[in-house]
Amino acid sequence: MDETADIVVVGGGMVGLACAIALKDRGLDVVLCDPGEARARTSYGNAGVVSRGSILPMSSPALWGKLPAYLRNADRGLRLRYTHLPRILPYSAHFLASARASRWRRAAAALLPLTSAAYPAHERLAARAGTSERLQRTGWLKAYRTDAAFKAAALEREILSGHGVAFDILDTAGIRDIEPAVVRPYARAMLLTETGSVREPGRLIEACEALFAGLGGRRLRGSVERLSPETDRWRVVHEAGAVRAKQVVLAAGAASGAIARTLGYRFAVAAERGYHRHYALHPDSPPLTRPVLDTGAGSILSPMGDHRVRVLSGVELNARHAAPDHTQIEAASCEAAETLRLGGPLDNEPWLGSRPSTPDGMPVIGPAPRHKGLLFAFGHGHIGLSTGPITGEIVADLATGRKPTVPVAAFAPERLLGWPRLV
Repeated sequence: MDETADIVVVGGGMVGLACAIALKDRGLDVVLCDPGEARARTSYGNAGVVSRGSILPMSSPALWGKLPAYLRNADRGLRLRYTHLPRILPYSAHFLASARASRWRRAAAALLPLTSAAYPAHERLAARAGTSERLQRTGWLKAYRTDAAFKAAALEREILSGHGVAFDILDTAGIRDIEPAVVRPYARAMLLTETGSVREPGRLIEACEALFAGLGGRRLRGSVERLSPETDRWRVVHEAGAVRAKQVVLAAGAASGAIARTLGYRFAVAAERGYHRHYALHPDSPPLTRPVLDTGAGSILSPMGDHRVRVLSGVELNARHAAPDHTQIEAASCEAAETLRLGGPLDNEPWLGSRPSTPDGMPVIGPAPRHKGLLFAFGHGHIGLSTGPITGEIVADLATGRKPTVPVAAFAPERLLGWPRLV
């Protein structure tokens, strides 16, 4: 016989787990469905950044100047698999339509309340999960190799400053003073001082799983095959059976688009694939104390504790289950070896994961337009780990008929269905 619950959460990454925990806090009987592959979750492979300043989507006005390099796969920040492009035409159309200053400013204003609430929500969740020591407000560095590259990012700094996001500008000596592990002589850097970071995000996910279980939450391991609406409830069919519930939260990350498509929702979303690899720092090197975004390499260096560093590649647009292509992570690793004093790699193979990406850089959070009892919570892209805990609180509010503490109208699902409006 089918199991029953008040609500089923599909997806066990940071967003799905936070939703499940917040829903349990509201007194609901919650079942969490997830394949249970910890390393496959995007949250596992994240850089760990929790930043109030993460309000500027990738679809920036600077795209147009970089487009020729992107199309030739000559920019390390983005790699295109051309055989995959026909499958993401709606995503690409929305992405290009979003790459205007007016749209960028609009997205920043919409994301600010969400990112401003992210760190406090992480503190609350970490305290309950017993992982507060893994969360530190270290700030993070966005480093520029030349003065010209720094000047080209003036609009970004203008928008951040206009929204009250705190940052300091550092020269080469200032960078060396606060981060002596960095040996590359960057010309300038922006230190976002309100930013925190999570050491070893996978450990945080494990602790949240234990917290959910301790609250009496039920977990079913297995991929969800379909969501079937019935007269007054839903039937969630998974590998080992089915669950009936009044409500469903679809928070399955990059798999969400395919699941939603079975119900007739064709979202303009894509899987942004990314890679990472861990390295030991040289024994004589000072520790890296905060994440560093190397804008020249299109990659991030993030401390993971125990004198270890996670090197993260740029974005690869490819089919989610395609074979790995290590071109970007190999390039990022070579660049990292000139930025930090690295030892040997600590992984046999680079990690690969897929971010659920929306073309306007904003998540999909809200009720399904045509199906009562279905809530969407996916598409967080690069800020899934960061905004996962606050998204869980928002979803719990929506599921129980309360007004969310963060405005979510801009994240409505309808905006990414069909082709973009050019206004």
